[in-house]
Amino acid sequence: MRLFPEPDESVRSSLYGSKCKLDLILMYLKENPNQSYHGRLYGISQSKVSEWVGYLIPVLLESLLKMGVMPQMGCYYEQVNEEIDYLLLDLTERVVRDIDHDHQKEFYSGKKKMHTLKNLIITDQSGYIEFISESYMGPVHDKTNWDQVAVHLKGQNLLADLSFIGIEKDCPNAILPFKKPKGGQLTELQKSVNQAIGSARVTVEHAFSGVKRLKIIREKIRLKSLQKRDLVFKIAAGLHNLRVSRKAIVKLT
Repeated sequence: MRLFPEPDESVRSSLYGSKCKLDLILMYLKENPNQSYHGRLYGISQSKVSEWVGYLIPVLLESLLKMGVMPQMGCYYEQVNEEIDYLLLDLTERVVRDIDHDHQKEFYSGKKKMHTLKNLIITDQSGYIEFISESYMGPVHDKTNWDQVAVHLKGQNLLADLSFIGIEKDCPNAILPFKKPKGGQLTELQKSVNQAIGSARVTVEHAFSGVKRLKIIREKIRLKSLQKRDLVFKIAAGLHNLRVSRKAIVKLT
């Protein structure tokens, strides 16, 4: 049974029916094809593919919001679920297509040796993405990204890596690995703690892999608009959360 009524549509539409539209946009995001090639698959022109993609991306985002699988987004995160054991903090980068020459340096990541956009992400222990920050340009340091976000926790610990050194000053719940002292060695206890943190943080890496199942995230994105690039990344996170939530339901049954 449909949750929402089927909209009225002319049979002469270049892409008739909700199923066909959903198929086109999901396939476009999953495979990141050339629009001319994608148009051949659906019997429409390249310009029509561009038109439909521009229309369907916000529609898909709105649908995921209505399904309740979208993470919190922006510059403010407030923990809602108190039943989780801990949260995981990390930052992911995605490659952007070559942009205007005058602005290339602003996006160039020395770490990745390419032009990138970054997003701060918080997940729970199951890999469900709780929060996505605004996008930041490649050269911006991880700790600087953190400083742009207001995070309010409800007692749970927040596990992070050493690129976030300093966050424990304004976030007492933050737990970071021990850093090897210059010219010294870590104790066996410190090594054990670092190993435990690393094992737990594998989950957030799996979440990144889930988001990057979409080739449009994993590869150079062709969309020129920064706004559309952000929407696509948020949609990828929502689709990942949808998979995680459905897996949880299957396990319960």
